[in-house]
Amino acid sequence: MLKRFIDICATENIFDGVSKILIAVSGGADSLALAELLINSRRRFNLEIAIAHFEHGLRGQDSLDDADFVKTFAEEREIKFFGGHGDVKIFAAGNKISVETAARILRYEFLSKVKCDSDFDAIALAHHADDQAETILMRLLRGATSDGLAAMTFRTFSEDYGLLIRPLLRFRKAELENFCRLKNLSPRLDKTNFAPDTTRNKIRLELIPTLERFNPALVETLCRLGEVAAQENDFISAQVDKIFPRVVKENCIVRREFLKLHPALQRVVIKKFLAQVAGSIKDFGFVHFEGVRKVLINNLAGVELPNSLRANLKQGKIYITKREKGDGKWDK
Repeated sequence: MLKRFIDICATENIFDGVSKILIAVSGGADSLALAELLINSRRRFNLEIAIAHFEHGLRGQDSLDDADFVKTFAEEREIKFFGGHGDVKIFAAGNKISVETAARILRYEFLSKVKCDSDFDAIALAHHADDQAETILMRLLRGATSDGLAAMTFRTFSEDYGLLIRPLLRFRKAELENFCRLKNLSPRLDKTNFAPDTTRNKIRLELIPTLERFNPALVETLCRLGEVAAQENDFISAQVDKIFPRVVKENCIVRREFLKLHPALQRVVIKKFLAQVAGSIKDFGFVHFEGVRKVLINNLAGVELPNSLRANLKQGKIYITKREKGDGKWDK
């Protein structure tokens, strides 16, 4: 398995431009396997590594024991350790978000701070093929289009967290668990992963086993879909970058130029335009992007958008206005 890990990392240039890596380790089989593989291949790639663990305060003594376990794992291998903790339930309640989302936010904020404070080049995450399949299915159920199906990649640059690397995307969870057994590792077990009380857990425990009755290679098939979708989206995005200055001028989409584009390019142009003008498209969905496209194609007056925004078409150009508070008027 180590040889295969090294081959994948070399072939996919996962460590290109990277010399210092912070490994996120929960104590489960996935992250323990990642840490052990990186420890055993660090000389091959000339890497300096450290281990980080965030204690979420969700499972009482079990969570504290997880943190002690990971710290001991690092110390036994003479690897630098960074520990953090937070109260996820309080953060979730205060921000009116799910506990799952709150845990992710606090965990990534901790990892990002350690990365910046200690000048690491990247954060290594233990997402694997089964995680990839679950993510793609979850996005499909939520109505994702092709860009949503791209899911996770070996290297992702996040504006908030910097470079994230995922070297295990071609490994199944069962392989990682077997690797831990062969290495005499005793991963911690998070019992919440086996409770069908979240969408992801239901997909893992119920939906995937059902679908595998129709296609035993379901996980591999979904991962291949995600990889191809990511490559195709990268290509489309590159084409949009080339034509964007011609289609978008002075924060307006020029209808005459827009109509010359293939629909696949039109949709990406609209998303990039709205992200540029509105600042964020977090609250936007396919229906909003398609609404703007229909205005341009059918020469309509305009369409309302989230966050009190509106797309207006005038004199062959579409621009975004924001409704003034109180009087309902629109201000360009």
